[in-house]
Amino acid sequence: MERIYFYTAWLALSFSGIQAQTSLARPEHRLSAPWPPSPGVLRIIIDTDTANEVDDQWAIALALGFPERLQIEGFIAAHYGQRGGAKGIAKSRASLESTLDAARKGGSFALKNGSDPIVYRDRVPESEGVDFIIEKARTAAVENPLWLILLGPATDGVAALIKAPDIMDKVVVFWHGRSEWPKKCANFNATNDGLATQLLFELPCRLVLFDTGSDLTMPMEESARRIGTAGVLGKFLHDIRKPSPYASRSDKGMFDLGGIAALIDPVGTSKWEQTPAPSVCFDYLYDHSKTNGPLLRIFNIDREASFKLLDQSLARQQ
Repeated sequence: MERIYFYTAWLALSFSGIQAQTSLARPEHRLSAPWPPSPGVLRIIIDTDTANEVDDQWAIALALGFPERLQIEGFIAAHYGQRGGAKGIAKSRASLESTLDAARKGGSFALKNGSDPIVYRDRVPESEGVDFIIEKARTAAVENPLWLILLGPATDGVAALIKAPDIMDKVVVFWHGRSEWPKKCANFNATNDGLATQLLFELPCRLVLFDTGSDLTMPMEESARRIGTAGVLGKFLHDIRKPSPYASRSDKGMFDLGGIAALIDPVGTSKWEQTPAPSVCFDYLYDHSKTNGPLLRIFNIDREASFKLLDQSLARQQ
């Protein structure tokens, strides 16, 4: 019993120590994310844990079909925590390459490897992906920012912002962090790099939280008829669902697709609100008593409007 008590007390002290670390929040310096985004072309980088789930591939396929709206500067292969293991980034890179090959776009974009999870607040991991974000962001401007689309963990975006704070206002971070708002930031993208998640909400960056996507379901029968017959890329998107019982479920949400749809047609696909950005605690609970400036939160995405955009994208790429 004494050992249990001692261990419990140690945990409490450790967690309180985590919470007591110096915050990077500068609420007065955080600009609002521009939403809806301006008309015309948006410069984007897609940071993706592609090997983790099939929805990343669906999102990438959608983005590729709208070059007049989304100017893809490149892709970054992201880790996916313990599930991917030490080779997670390499697995994401391989899956990303397979997706681009299916779209006949292999070799058309810069591909970079991202960083391992962040361990220390005062030392961010180095990677070619982080340096690529910084390089591209420094060619952007406040009025014409680089949109950093984080389909997976916040790791690479946070590492770039800490390493090069001069890019803070030149980037809009668009993070897929579906949560139990307003209670808990409970999602896989958060828990596979908890420190990066905490830092993302603290940093004075322009932040869009894509907090939805669970309605983007497509039963396998509809997927076979609607997607699987839409050329080589469509068949690829449908076929990658087959080996996984989870990906084949009728209630499997293509979450990441929704964020790309919102960028292409924000008014026609999404609903949003501006709210104070809370802090995120060690247990992923939101702390609304510690606000970090404005947060743009997308809380609803239209299912049929999003899939119609995918239909259009696949038709363009046949």
